[in-house]
Amino acid sequence: MSKLSVLEKNAYINILIKDNGIWAHLAYTDFNANREYILSDYTDLNALKFLLDDNVFTKEFWFEYFDTIEKVFDWDIVDKDKDSVFTFRDFKAEGDGVSGVRVQIDDNQDFFTEIFNSVRDFSNEVSLRVIDDAYLETMLKGLSQRIDIDDLLVVDMDLFHFSVFRVTAEYEKGRPTGHQIFSKSKMSWKDEIPLIDSIKDARFGAFLSTELSEKNLQNTWANFVIDRPIFVQDRPLLDIVRSYATIQNFSLFRDNRKKIETFGREYTRSAMIITGNIPRVLGKSKTLMTIIDGLEITGNFDCYFDLDLRTIAYGKSYVEMTESTDIILTRSSLLPRVTKVIIPQTKPGMKNRVVFSGKVQGIDTEQTDFYALSSQFTMIEMPPHENRLLIEGSFRNGVKTIPLGETKINYMSTPESTKIGSILFDCRPRPIVYGPDAHSNKLKLQLWLNDY
Repeated sequence: MSKLSVLEKNAYINILIKDNGIWAHLAYTDFNANREYILSDYTDLNALKFLLDDNVFTKEFWFEYFDTIEKVFDWDIVDKDKDSVFTFRDFKAEGDGVSGVRVQIDDNQDFFTEIFNSVRDFSNEVSLRVIDDAYLETMLKGLSQRIDIDDLLVVDMDLFHFSVFRVTAEYEKGRPTGHQIFSKSKMSWKDEIPLIDSIKDARFGAFLSTELSEKNLQNTWANFVIDRPIFVQDRPLLDIVRSYATIQNFSLFRDNRKKIETFGREYTRSAMIITGNIPRVLGKSKTLMTIIDGLEITGNFDCYFDLDLRTIAYGKSYVEMTESTDIILTRSSLLPRVTKVIIPQTKPGMKNRVVFSGKVQGIDTEQTDFYALSSQFTMIEMPPHENRLLIEGSFRNGVKTIPLGETKINYMSTPESTKIGSILFDCRPRPIVYGPDAHSNKLKLQLWLNDY
């Protein structure tokens, strides 16, 4: 295939099937008009799980799916003639046609073969790809170089599958060799029954802060596993999911310590990408707590919440830049906002003392002061801004960053490249200790989290 021209308008659709869900991403670029965006849509397949044995994935399924996507995106994508022959419209302009369609299927997806064959039978215009470890290794190595990161950690948290992928740059005598090291750590449940029974594990009680009867606890968890909702407001259920995620991450860390333990404190340029359905349930702050506590992370890193799975869908296109044969994308579309995570070195015994004070100021925002307390897990949201934003401040009472031991921070949020959405200060003294019971955990979480 020929390379794309940077100056040409383009639209491309990527369909990603993973963890019983279908993600559709329609990317559009017009660099002459400084216009670039990705439209996203999610279809939950869990409602069909009792019908999957009946061969749900047929040509008719995909006909109806693309008809629906047209309406959702308000974009002319397909043509049907009087004989119901289905073709994709060639790209002509914004809102009219696409230059190509790609379907990616995760190798852990239930009924993988049936889905793969149904797409192949549906249309020979569709490019089919399998998302496996080899694909992720190649993509993540390229992505870490593209965003200039020495240590990239990807944490994928789905109900049945927890995975941690890491790419690190190799150094010799302080200089990069150009070689990258890839590692993977995984934990999976085969089906619902053992996952439901996992609530009986004594470790659940060590992390829970909700005081439910054993029967209510088991019923609440079982209903969640069976229904698999993405949006949850019930506080006891959220606490159960938080406990489960912490246990899973800790189990991954315990079994793969050497692969994970130095993240955040070995390199000065570190980043984490978080994906999966569990983060959609828990939200940003609680998700980060389950990862930081479960994987025993300290130090500093940039964190990207990729809840739409854009890095998997278009990461390779972004890495290939002008060599791409589908669409050319910039960082602002793939990784729109970053959370700066700072887990400093604190002195034991400090409680509720100011350990950091800072300010935020920009052209279109008034100066805002903020601070962080010892013993707290503090998420600071940045004000909305379309221009550059300066974030600076100093640590107090002997607190320093890891690994460089700095006492000040100075960040610039740049909307056109790296826009900072929030900063997390985790100033809790190490090691983090849970238990011995739910009531004790409730008191600790109330101290750690402002919104608990």
